[in-house]
Amino acid sequence: MLVARVEYRVREDFAERNVANIAAFLPELRSRLRPRSSYSVSVSADGRSFLHVFFHEQQSEEALLGEIPGFGTFLTEVMGACEVPPSISHFVEI
Repeated sequence: MLVARVEYRVREDFAERNVANIAAFLPELRSRLRPRSSYSVSVSADGRSFLHVFFHEQQSEEALLGEIPGFGTFLTEVMGACEVPPSISHFVEI
């Protein structure tokens, strides 16, 4: 299983919009994943720091993100609202 982790922090005035953007793409993404794959998003107590974790069986599943219009909106908007830019890490499950 492959694991992708993305962490970032948005401006305070954008936090609610970020949650709405995530809520807009997440159901469609989850409906298209393979049975053992999962995508989750968490927010810290500050309400502005986000953690996305994507467990997936094949590297090709990452391309699904680009096929979902709501993800494109999310990505465009969040990149303009980050106080701490995204940190992306990839892992392989043991």
